[in-house]
Amino acid sequence: MINSYITGTITSAISDATQNSISLFIFSALSVLIISLILASIFPVWREALVKIKILEQDERPSSLLTWILGIVILVKLIQSFLIQPFIVDGGSMLPTYHNREFLLVDKLSYLIHSPKRGDVMIFKLFENNNNPYEGKYLIKRVIGLPNERVVINNGATTIYNKENPKGFVLEEPFVMYKDLQKNRDVTLDDHHYFMMGDNRAQSFDSRDWGPLDATNVKGQVLFRVYPFSVMSYEPGAYMYNK
Repeated sequence: MINSYITGTITSAISDATQNSISLFIFSALSVLIISLILASIFPVWREALVKIKILEQDERPSSLLTWILGIVILVKLIQSFLIQPFIVDGGSMLPTYHNREFLLVDKLSYLIHSPKRGDVMIFKLFENNNNPYEGKYLIKRVIGLPNERVVINNGATTIYNKENPKGFVLEEPFVMYKDLQKNRDVTLDDHHYFMMGDNRAQSFDSRDWGPLDATNVKGQVLFRVYPFSVMSYEPGAYMYNK
């Protein structure tokens, strides 16, 4: 049981680290450094090589630096698991709200306190369809339909039916610039699924394609846009619906 948990944690961490080119580079560089320090702890020639390239001081033990690095990695992983996780936008499915290569920080704590709201921009990991090209990947989409609601999409308009609005109401979506008039859907959600859509409806691969999102796959809400610095902002793109 413990071995299975550890294996799953390591596999998940490696999967997260290889989601994009930047995280893959950091993961690879860190792995090389850790392996080099382990070898330097065993073989003096490796230690001398690390001293020559200024990774180690002359009187510094490889195990000392290795302990510091592993401690930092564990701390970062704990923060990433429970508080804040970095995310890099890949693609144009959220245009014009988010652009490719933007660097975001995701709040993972808030959804432990309250449920997602309609209009939230959410990060999640997709495990809805084994034939899905994005299976196991992190995606960014907007919350459109909440649990126990009926979502009807017709000719580009989204209508929500729920207990408070049994006759339905059409969502105002000022953030949608690129509409899709072809993907018509009629979906009734159960008590633990959300209907997610990208703001760029013409190019977004979302719940209209792979179905509702299981609540267990939700990772967090976009908290900050850090980069580009010119558009740095708090809860960028969040939209508060009237109903």
